[in-house]
Amino acid sequence: MTPEERFLKIDNNYSLYKSIQLNIDKNIYLGDKENKQCRFCKKQQPEVTFNTIAHAIPEFVNNHRLISYYECDSCNSKFARTIETHMGDYMNVYHTLSQVKGKRGVPSFSRGGEKSRVDHTSEGLKIDSFEGERENFVINEENNTVTFKAIRATYIPIAIYKCLTKMALSIMGDEELVNFENALKWINEEKHDESEFNIASLRCIFSITPGPLPHDFTTCMLFRRKDNNVDNVPYMQFLLAYGNYTFQIFLVMSNKDSNSGTSIMTPIPTPFDIENKYGKPDYKILDFYSKEKCKDDEVSLTMSYERMVKKDVDNEDE
Repeated sequence: MTPEERFLKIDNNYSLYKSIQLNIDKNIYLGDKENKQCRFCKKQQPEVTFNTIAHAIPEFVNNHRLISYYECDSCNSKFARTIETHMGDYMNVYHTLSQVKGKRGVPSFSRGGEKSRVDHTSEGLKIDSFEGERENFVINEENNTVTFKAIRATYIPIAIYKCLTKMALSIMGDEELVNFENALKWINEEKHDESEFNIASLRCIFSITPGPLPHDFTTCMLFRRKDNNVDNVPYMQFLLAYGNYTFQIFLVMSNKDSNSGTSIMTPIPTPFDIENKYGKPDYKILDFYSKEKCKDDEVSLTMSYERMVKKDVDNEDE
């Protein structure tokens, strides 16, 4: 399907409900500063506190400007522990290689118990590799490419989908949030394997666009089904774009959906589908339905380089 055909498919069924682009130098605040009520637990002061700066979408996806007044400290801490850490671990090596800045800058990557690591420095990527340890990269000097191989930290797939859903619910207006009460209950569950909700499939379109930070600022969008939609599609879908990556999901458990039939996911086109001198985005459909811990998940990513300097670590200080 061409980008034009995909755009037509989306346009036949959805209109843009909300778009937030974090390309400004001032904070964007969601909610009422003077009358704070948490939209996730429904509690107000003094029953809960609102002392922590709550980012509507996590800092690790390069969000340092979008702040929420309607997320209490308790929910903020819980979501960081139960869902955000899983998505952060899933994307950690990608963020290191693409130089996506989180709360403490660009994250480093290392394998547990080993000295080999990848760090971002002022001079570029620094790769430390030690003999006897598992190789974490393969260099092709003929093509000026390096392929990084890494083992992700343990994560739970369904927590990643919940994390994306929480982002969508965070930017949604109150007039639409009432249609997602079950989704709010679902993301609030602390034990993913003890859920009152049974969802057979949680498909996500994930893309990687080559080149130096094509999405140089973070964008999040919500699309709402048209009244005269052509196809049987869910009520809303969410798109997150940052760095080299996009995530696209349907929002589950809306009372606007009948839950009948299946829907084919169509990647929402970006400008890089039309033109990008480094190559077009690579789209994959992932399914984050599993509630089980995912261990020893290997990921690889190939990047081009202009210049490489090799150093002998043993003699670096001589």
